Amino acid sequence: MKVDAAKQKETLPRSGAGLMLWIGFILPPLAWAMEMEAMWLTTEWGCDKSEFKWNHVVAIIALLISIAGVFVAWTQGRATANTPEATTIEQPSTRDFMSIIATVLGVLFTMLIFAQYLPTLMGVPCSK
Repeated sequence: MKVDAAKQKETLPRSGAGLMLWIGFILPPLAWAMEMEAMWLTTEWGCDKSEFKWNHVVAIIALLISIAGVFVAWTQGRATANTPEATTIEQPSTRDFMSIIATVLGVLFTMLIFAQYLPTLMGVPCSK
């Protein structure tokens, strides 16, 4: 019994799709952790020198990395919504669940990064 090659290709998962989901899942918390450590170092230096340009640089880079992670997670979820299997009524897959969780967590970590950036934006990073 021969299986149609086109039908078999449709059922196989895309190469690297799981890796992209994990990248979308890991990038926002990793950006937050790096931003938290770097902001602590640049704030100490900035309070001594009264110069906070590195705080802005660190926060903006962390925000961009986190937003990239959210975008990757969201696009991976949208990629499964456009498949022929998505038109049938069935249980959500692990991939769908992971993309939703990664997108929600990514948005939350992006908001957390911005919240940690607020003291620099308001001009009071050295106030205790």
